[in-house]
Amino acid sequence: MATPHDTVHDSAAEVLTTRRLVAAGSPLPLTEEVACPPPGRGELRIRARWSLVSPGTELHYLDRSARTGERFPLGYCSVGTVETVGTDVPGFAAGDLVIAMGWGEAVHAGVVTVPYRLCRRVPQGVDAADAVVANLGATAVHAVDRAGLKPEDEVAVVGAGMVGQLVAQTVAARGNRVTLLDLRPDRLHAAAELGLAVAEGPSFLARTEAAAGRGGRCVLLCGTGDADDTVAAAARWTSRAPGRPRLVGVGRFSARIDFSVELGNLDIRYAARCGAGYRDASYARGLSEVTPPAGEYTVTENLQRALDLIVSGRIRPAAMRLPRVPFDEAPDAYAELRTRPAHPTTLLAHAGTPCDAPKEQPAP
Repeated sequence: MATPHDTVHDSAAEVLTTRRLVAAGSPLPLTEEVACPPPGRGELRIRARWSLVSPGTELHYLDRSARTGERFPLGYCSVGTVETVGTDVPGFAAGDLVIAMGWGEAVHAGVVTVPYRLCRRVPQGVDAADAVVANLGATAVHAVDRAGLKPEDEVAVVGAGMVGQLVAQTVAARGNRVTLLDLRPDRLHAAAELGLAVAEGPSFLARTEAAAGRGGRCVLLCGTGDADDTVAAAARWTSRAPGRPRLVGVGRFSARIDFSVELGNLDIRYAARCGAGYRDASYARGLSEVTPPAGEYTVTENLQRALDLIVSGRIRPAAMRLPRVPFDEAPDAYAELRTRPAHPTTLLAHAGTPCDAPKEQPAP
């Protein structure tokens, strides 16, 4: 149940005031009260249960705000109950449990208004705290699509943070051989508990033996910071296979690449966001359509595909052991994420949602 500090309802204007997290000139988030308007055409108003911190993106904007003084609402991954349905919104009703995403829309707040094509209904019996992971899972699904994998390809995923763990689980769900790489033994131990093959990054990429079979090799780069050496090593590792070598950037990193014939016929791609139609206000509200490139999908489809992977047990949020903390403790949670702890991210509980420890359910 919401407390008086969470929301205040103005029944005449149908406006809710709610607390949300913002980047406002400090390395840690601040809380402010804002109005949450009634849903317009193609929108849902949702009372949040959980929101998920996306560390790479959110710490980036906190740092930017601390440098420039710019203000940014934080968060884009939420789950909760539909409170009000706007006009021209097919397939949703008040009381539905839904995941919702969108920068500046599905923010860390007790109540959010989100375009319906950035929402998906959560199947009965699925824990809401597990379902919210599907929002960031859509980024992983899209990244794997961008890789253009064939069944015989071998894959390495660099970076065992939140996105890296989701990407590796998504690749494994396709049936490809995949190894998750990192420098952190604690992150690798946690990833191994997901049933993933793991290895220390530099030593794995330095292996000189040729690949078995006729497939290619692909590296998905999910790290942050300077990555000159990592990208060079990844390019060399992919070249030791008969199929086409590929590098796919997913994280926020910088790297110098010396383009020359020594690279061979290397494909370099970047996977931005989570599918066609994201950041397109018209598409998100059902006012227009988008056509994804061949082999890729809309953000709506990718949200559903990620949710389906959770329902089937091929992405295992509970086994990732993400800490669950009350919204009021968010600044402490962000401070801890800056230390790069063993856990890859944190879930924030809204409106009195109990912060029970996660319990993994058996796959159906």
